[in-house]
Amino acid sequence: MKFNRIVLKYGIIIMTLFLLILLPLGFIIDRIFLEVYSEQVHQNVNQYSDKLKATLEKNFGNKPKLFEILSSTTEREILIFNENGEILSNSILGFEKGKIVPYDLVEILRDGKTFDRGYIDPETSEEFFFVGRPLIVHEKFSGGIFVFSSIDKIHDLMHSIRNWIILSIVGSIILAIGFTLFVSKRLSNPLVRLEKATREIAKGDLKTQIEITSHDEMGALEQAIKDLSIELNNYRINRSEFLANISHELRTPISYLKGYAQLIKNNQYQDQKDLETYSTIIEKESDRLSKLIQDLFELSKMEEGKVTLYFQMVDLEDLLEEAFRKVKVKALKKDLKLELKIEDTLPLIFSDGARIEQILLNLVENAINYTEFGKIIVSAELQNQFILMKVKDTGIGIPEEDLPFIFDRFHRVEKSRSRELGGTGLGLAIVNELVKLLKGSVTVTSRFGEGTEFCISLPLNTESNTI
Repeated sequence: MKFNRIVLKYGIIIMTLFLLILLPLGFIIDRIFLEVYSEQVHQNVNQYSDKLKATLEKNFGNKPKLFEILSSTTEREILIFNENGEILSNSILGFEKGKIVPYDLVEILRDGKTFDRGYIDPETSEEFFFVGRPLIVHEKFSGGIFVFSSIDKIHDLMHSIRNWIILSIVGSIILAIGFTLFVSKRLSNPLVRLEKATREIAKGDLKTQIEITSHDEMGALEQAIKDLSIELNNYRINRSEFLANISHELRTPISYLKGYAQLIKNNQYQDQKDLETYSTIIEKESDRLSKLIQDLFELSKMEEGKVTLYFQMVDLEDLLEEAFRKVKVKALKKDLKLELKIEDTLPLIFSDGARIEQILLNLVENAINYTEFGKIIVSAELQNQFILMKVKDTGIGIPEEDLPFIFDRFHRVEKSRSRELGGTGLGLAIVNELVKLLKGSVTVTSRFGEGTEFCISLPLNTESNTI
């Protein structure tokens, strides 16, 4: 089985988490068992010693044989001694009858106190827990008792428990390894697929298929990379189309410039009138070429967000009237009627007036170019917190199949006519980008052969509005 680095990383992380949980948990369980069992043993020894103390205090000195009987019949080791510390009963722990117990222990009991301590048999090295109780007979210290309980049983039990805990941890780790391999493989598979897909995309295969496997963040990442692939593919197509279009658009004026310049250079004209005609053509093509370059430069800056906008309070009524004065002569040459309809209560708008005028001039001049008879109507009204400006003409209209591409660079409905009118094919693309910069929107409706209407929506306050 081949493991990727991401699988190993996931595996190490998951196993580390398992160990961080299992090891402290095993230690805690071990401590709990030890504490609980030790406490139980201590409690039992203390209870037994208290009962034994009460029994001996009632019969102390009356029945000497009782000491021997108790020492031989109980499960625990018992040591009984008198007020001088002399042992009254035999013990297997090396305390023989007639010997003296340690003085400090006798003094503790003589003061009426109790104690519990640990003890190690010097012969067998067995560990004991023992408690001491004083024997008070007729309100007088008459001796004491030691009750011993082996701790080795606790240790044996704890060793057994620890073995089970260790086996449980080992089994859990084995299961965790299998679970980790499965989970890490499952988690990393989408990332591995995405890594392969992105490498294919980076190599230029933009048709690489990316399968959406879930609806969580991983699915969102897969969708984002898929969208990126589509966007890059569209960019490649648009770039190719753009290069083809720009080459074609540049070739035509350059061909005119070169051809007529050669005619003039070689004196291939009959009279002064031909010379003026050739010069006029060269001048017009130069202007057209200059405008094309200027439009390309401006559109490029807009798409990169490098256009500087100057916001201020703008009176749209004055702006519309000024734009009308600039296009009036061009409309009169074609006997077209211009109508301006402005709502009386139209408020001031906080935006870039020069850019709004540029948008209007582009749309109105475009309407004039493609309208032979009839009129052009420009209107402005307030709708909620937006200004709606419309440019409507009675021109040739736009075919329905061309409407989705009307704002694309170099897209023309009538290419030969557009070139004849000196258009660059970038006017509507510039309008679209400017409207976006002003946080507005632009739409177009048209019926072929009847006319076209452009509708621009701009916020009253561009800086506070978001689209």
